[in-house]
Amino acid sequence: MADAAAAPQARSAGGPLREGPGAPATCPCPAAPTCPELGAPPRQRRSPLGAAIREDCRNQVSVILPVHNSESWLDGCLKSVLEQDFQGTMELSVFNDASKDNSISIVEKWKIKLEDVGIQVIIGGHDSPQPQGVGFAKNQAVVQSSGFYLCFLDSDDVMMPQRVRLQYEAAIQHPNSIIGCQVKREPLESTERYTRWINNLTQGQLLTQEATTPVGLWFQVSTVSPV
Repeated sequence: MADAAAAPQARSAGGPLREGPGAPATCPCPAAPTCPELGAPPRQRRSPLGAAIREDCRNQVSVILPVHNSESWLDGCLKSVLEQDFQGTMELSVFNDASKDNSISIVEKWKIKLEDVGIQVIIGGHDSPQPQGVGFAKNQAVVQSSGFYLCFLDSDDVMMPQRVRLQYEAAIQHPNSIIGCQVKREPLESTERYTRWINNLTQGQLLTQEATTPVGLWFQVSTVSPV
C-alpha cells in the first residue's frame, strides 16, 4: 500500500492539454467556490449535496478510482478521500470491474459518508464473468466523471490529506503538465529500492520514464467534456 505524500512533481505531457483554471469564477453555486490563486484567502468549506447546484457547474476535481476485488483495502482508501483538506468541489468516480467480493457494498457505505460532506460519488461498472483490466476501468471512470482535473487513485492506496490540494495548486501553476507526487510505503521496509527510486526521479527521468511511474499518483487536466 502506498501513501501519496506531500511533494508534487510536474511532468510535461508532451503537448498542450486543454487549460482550465478550475471552476468558473462567476459560478453562484454554494458548493462550487471560485478558484483562488495561490496565496488567496482559504476556500469556503464544501456544502452538502442538498444545496442547489447549477446544472452547468463542474466539479474542480474528479478522483478516479478503478475497483476490482478490493474489499481488503477500500475502507482505508475511501477514508483518505473523505479526509482530504482540499476546499474546492470534488467528486469520486468509481468503476467496478466485475468484482466478486464485497467491494461495491463498501463503496455504497462510503458513498453516504462522502456525499454528506459534499463529495459526489458516481458508481459505474459491469458484472461480466471476467474483468476487463485496470486500464479499461480507469478509462470508464474518466468517461463518467465531470471534473476539470483528474486525480488518479488506486484502490489499494491511501492519500495523505493534502494530496488533492497540493496537486491542484501545482496543476494551476503548470497547466500543460501531469502532476505526480512522492510516496510512502506500508509497511515501511517493503519495496524499499522501488520507493527510493520513484521518490528521487530527476526532471529528465520524469519526461522519459512516464510509463514506469504509477498512474495512481497522477493529477492532470481532464480532456473529457461533461455530458
